Amino acid sequence: MKRLSKFFALFLALVLFTTGCGSNMDSYATTVAATYGDKTVYLDEANFWLRYEQTSYSYLVYLYQQYYQVSLSDFWNMKSNRRTQTYEDSVKEDVMAAFRQMFILLDHSADYDTTLTQDEYAKIDDSIREMKKNYETTLFRESAIGPFTDEKLRDSIIRFAQALKVWNGVREEATVSVTDEEARSFTVNYFQINASSSATPEGESAALSGENLAEFLTTLLANGTDFDKVKSQFSSLTSGTTSYRWNDSTNETVPQSRLGRVLSDGQVTWQKDGNSWYVVQMVSANDADASAKARADLESAQKEAHFNEVYTEWQKAAKPFSVKSSFKNLKMVIDQ
Repeated sequence: MKRLSKFFALFLALVLFTTGCGSNMDSYATTVAATYGDKTVYLDEANFWLRYEQTSYSYLVYLYQQYYQVSLSDFWNMKSNRRTQTYEDSVKEDVMAAFRQMFILLDHSADYDTTLTQDEYAKIDDSIREMKKNYETTLFRESAIGPFTDEKLRDSIIRFAQALKVWNGVREEATVSVTDEEARSFTVNYFQINASSSATPEGESAALSGENLAEFLTTLLANGTDFDKVKSQFSSLTSGTTSYRWNDSTNETVPQSRLGRVLSDGQVTWQKDGNSWYVVQMVSANDADASAKARADLESAQKEAHFNEVYTEWQKAAKPFSVKSSFKNLKMVIDQ
């Protein structure tokens, strides 16, 4: 269900579409792209979201074009990570899956409050303005979406927003239970020094690497030097601040987590792990903010599990969903 929320996100767009064969889109508004029972998705709406979905692949397309000299047409015909589908089929399947989800959720809208507030309507209008600002010369070109209007886009987003209301309503029905101990978390600062990493300390002429660099950083932090200052001075190294739940066994093998578990507040240690050296400083062994976030994440996971259980049953009773050839035959590569 999280797929639907994607329609409210804005993606970084690089190169969207280039050469190809265009087509007359005047008929898209009356051409059926898919049906769900007696409900219809027309090709103009389906085409818009297809083009919007394409933007999330733009960076991958860019990389393939720059480093592998692959044409756009060849890219969309390549097998995706699913291995059984081309990228084109994968994107089209995702778009239609979102429509099907929306219809199934709206089948149950009578049981939930799907009324949008004025603030939510305003956010939808703001998102459309932002989309047009970011994609004025790509997504919103006539050759990309034809005569698909702002009004139709607004209506489409409203339907997805109402479906999200049902999604959230089901989630809120879940019985959630997270104990303080389950949520209790600690936070560490860390540096990762790779085998090829080296750095020259301030005021020194010789570069340090490996164990020597790990010991040097450990001493700096143990003597009270602020982590952000050390991080700035050794910016070439991988570093960060992260939190872990104490009773989450899935992260116990992560070096930052494993080393942090033996430290008290302010303590620092280092250890080699594989081909890297890790310097870890305990920020807080009982981090209230991190624990609150962990609690929220655990509760959200329980709500999602409840939704998935309910939605599985809804799918069994769902109406037939049919994707038409008009959508299947849309070309991923279109004219400028």
